Amino acid sequence: MLTILGYAMIITFLVLLTKRKLSVFTALILVPVVFGLAAALYLGKDPLLVLSWIKNGLFYTVNPATKAVKMGVMSGLVLIFFAVLYFGVMLKAGLFDPLCIFFIKKAKGDPLKIALATVMVASMVTLDGDTTTTIVVCTAAFIPLFKRMKMKLSYLAILITMPIGIFNQLPWGGPLVACSIALGVDMGELFTKILPGMLVAEVYTIFAAYLIGKKERARLNYDPAHANLVTDEHINEMIASVKNFEPDFKRPQYFWFNLALTVVVVGGLIAGVGHGGILFMTGAAIAMTVNFDLVTQRELVNNCASDVLLPSLATFAAGAFTGILGSSGMSTAIAKSIISVIPQSIGVHMAPIYAVIAAPAICFLPQDAFYFGIASIIAPVAVQLGVSLEQHAVASMVGQAFRLASPVIPALYLLCERTDMNFVEYQKLFFSWTWPVLLIYLAVHTLTGVMPF
Repeated sequence: MLTILGYAMIITFLVLLTKRKLSVFTALILVPVVFGLAAALYLGKDPLLVLSWIKNGLFYTVNPATKAVKMGVMSGLVLIFFAVLYFGVMLKAGLFDPLCIFFIKKAKGDPLKIALATVMVASMVTLDGDTTTTIVVCTAAFIPLFKRMKMKLSYLAILITMPIGIFNQLPWGGPLVACSIALGVDMGELFTKILPGMLVAEVYTIFAAYLIGKKERARLNYDPAHANLVTDEHINEMIASVKNFEPDFKRPQYFWFNLALTVVVVGGLIAGVGHGGILFMTGAAIAMTVNFDLVTQRELVNNCASDVLLPSLATFAAGAFTGILGSSGMSTAIAKSIISVIPQSIGVHMAPIYAVIAAPAICFLPQDAFYFGIASIIAPVAVQLGVSLEQHAVASMVGQAFRLASPVIPALYLLCERTDMNFVEYQKLFFSWTWPVLLIYLAVHTLTGVMPF
């Protein structure tokens, strides 16, 4: 019966999110509560035990036999809360502006340089983990230049979203947080495992921009004499679109301080010198104190509130989902049912097979639906077949190569509107350029030993 309840809970959760009948926050709480009550009644236990199961998911559980402690969502919540705040402060203070402006100036009228500049600017802006902001800033900066040079706006869309798909996997981005919490693995450790693959994928993205630039050079019959089509006035207009993004918060005089602080905080995270949440919390406090007076700090917090609150609420709610699914016994029951039908000969080969099969699911399902509704259910099966939780988590991140073709990301429709594409055209072009990223993740994760082959 627990198996049936578990499957019913997962299916209900997926359907309600996919059909947009409930938000991520409400679905992560209400669906497991309903099925948790049913499980408690079936087991003959006090229905109020559901509250304790949620508490386990929020804070921690202790294995009565091994005394091992399994952390709940609070650890990840602290990291995402303060990381989003920190990079929101840095983006608004203008930390990434000089690099963006540098690339814009270098582009001038050469399609190849313009393509490279676009992908580099998108890579800088998306470091704060927000897809919508990256699309708004980059389209404002580059659409006039692409139109002036008669370059394809469809290529602009791809050059913007390819870096987003890579850097959304940073610890303050949604995918890594959801994967870490759903599977119960340390976020910092998971990030260090997938980082080499991300860096190689970024190299490929720059190479793809080079190829796109070459194609546009050939199509437009470009020669250096055409560079005068882009005047200093046009360049200044593009630079203004970067500088004028929330200008009241810009603090160019503190650029070097902010850069050094970011290097220390992110370096500390990668080196594991402290919990990421504590590092970003301290960094945010220092950055706000140095850059802004008290009145501006309050305005800044209000400005960043929605960016910080939405992922934090979803992370809180995830505690209800993981706590009830695990503590009720539904997760174990589902795992046993899956193990009974999977050939044991698959063994550790399950990791790359699962990674490839899961890629379309990551693309077309809401992110939390995949990690909490599919990856968390497959995890015990993977462990039984010799794949560790950490290795399974790495495999669960591989499909992020295709995430920025997802029809459930609202910002992509804004991008398609601004670049004169319909969504299906965008998807086809995106897949045609990003399929190597999937292979890169598989190859690098295998070579570095973080995912068994």
